[in-house]
Amino acid sequence: MPCVVGHEQFFTRFLKEDFKQLGLSVYESDGILEVNGKAPTNAIICAHIDRHGLISLGDDEYVYAAQYMREIKYGENNKSSRIQVEAIAKRFEGEKVYAYHPNSGAVLSQGIIEACYPHMMNNDALFYLEGIGRLEQNIPLAYSRQATYEGGVLKGQIDNVISIAAIYALFAAGYQGTALLTCEEEIGKSWVHIAKYLDRSRRETQSLLVLDTSPYADESILKQGPIILRNRDKSEIFNAALVQILKDRCDALDIPYQVKDEYLLAQGKDIDALGSTELGRLIEGTDGTWSGATIQIPTLMYHTSNETTSTRAIENYFSLLKNILIEEPMDSLHAGRESYDA
Repeated sequence: MPCVVGHEQFFTRFLKEDFKQLGLSVYESDGILEVNGKAPTNAIICAHIDRHGLISLGDDEYVYAAQYMREIKYGENNKSSRIQVEAIAKRFEGEKVYAYHPNSGAVLSQGIIEACYPHMMNNDALFYLEGIGRLEQNIPLAYSRQATYEGGVLKGQIDNVISIAAIYALFAAGYQGTALLTCEEEIGKSWVHIAKYLDRSRRETQSLLVLDTSPYADESILKQGPIILRNRDKSEIFNAALVQILKDRCDALDIPYQVKDEYLLAQGKDIDALGSTELGRLIEGTDGTWSGATIQIPTLMYHTSNETTSTRAIENYFSLLKNILIEEPMDSLHAGRESYDA
């Protein structure tokens, strides 16, 4: 389902109708889809729906969607480093993509990324496509490669649809709390939509659960399939008490876990190497008004159409979520709301 960052409208509407079919209350506002069960204050889980892709500039030129949307919508003209841009170029070359209408989702044309010139446009990557035809400006292009499953391994553009699928399965299994599905996480802006929602609806919580994938390079991580937890990211420290509760619950359920920041710091990495998360940006951007913990699934080949995880990792991920949200709900996740209809 197409959902290139900045052009999530079609997928948002699809999800809205899909969750409604489960008998849930669904509300759409700028940059966020709120899904509620019968007890919306029980817990709040968050996941982003946007994905990486390209944007047409017209004249047969295409740019990386994340860079482009940051510049045209938020006026942030942050130039990527040479290493970052070259990594982007390598990630996309040779990939099949399709252009889609941002509102209807209709496929407009298909083609292959023929070449990427990393520094032809203000140090940003400029792409050329074969067979795509002439497209108007601001048309999004998504990966066309389908996800595959073989030998206990799932491959595809699974960030972050795997978390959306888990949330859908949780509601189907009886979860009655709230889910916040956000746009623009890939350009670091989804936290703004969460903050606006929490402020508007007067939700007071330090126990948000933010779901996502987490990048690794070592294939051995997939064999064990641990839950990935964090005490912090490069921006902020998370709710330490909640993180400890999650660790304890993993131990009680005999589910393996790894604490990402502890793992990286033990390798001699500095704080900047811990990466940026939706939760960390929210805590930093609101001076700690809201906080929580992350629950992530380990993957290889992050942010590509071959991002990879294992059956065991998926099973452990869902088992923990189902346990803490449905089977033995954690009281600490309760998120008060003074005026639900505000």
